[in-house]
Amino acid sequence: MTYTRSFRILVVSHGRLAQAMLDSAAMICGVLEDAFAVDLQPGQTPEGLGESIRVALGDDDRAVLILTDVLGGTPHNVASAAFAEARAHSRTVACVSGINLGVLLEAATSTASLDRTDVAALVERGRNGLVDVEAFLAARRAKQPGSKG
Repeated sequence: MTYTRSFRILVVSHGRLAQAMLDSAAMICGVLEDAFAVDLQPGQTPEGLGESIRVALGDDDRAVLILTDVLGGTPHNVASAAFAEARAHSRTVACVSGINLGVLLEAATSTASLDRTDVAALVERGRNGLVDVEAFLAARRAKQPGSKG
């Protein structure tokens, strides 16, 4: 499958999670073009991670969506600094923390831009994908005809 996405995706995480997320997404929707993983490895410095992020951002002025694993973690903090630096140079960049596979798939198959409305919608879809299954099933049962509850 080929998707026409207007932006590059950069997944930044602890350990090998970023690469595993891209690999998992590829199982579902095919290899993601213009998507890169930057994983913080044990012993790697924040400066080294920052350089890897800057390289992955590229220098072609293409819009970039940065997805990080955990708000406040080193990958997020370093990616946020790269985000701010890119924005200071008038680059179109968005950064979202708390990635899950659903968010990555939504971004990978998106034909939207990276304006504030589109980024907010992506975040909302990610939130909606986080579900307490017991409560979900109970609500579904309650909606069934003849249900007592």
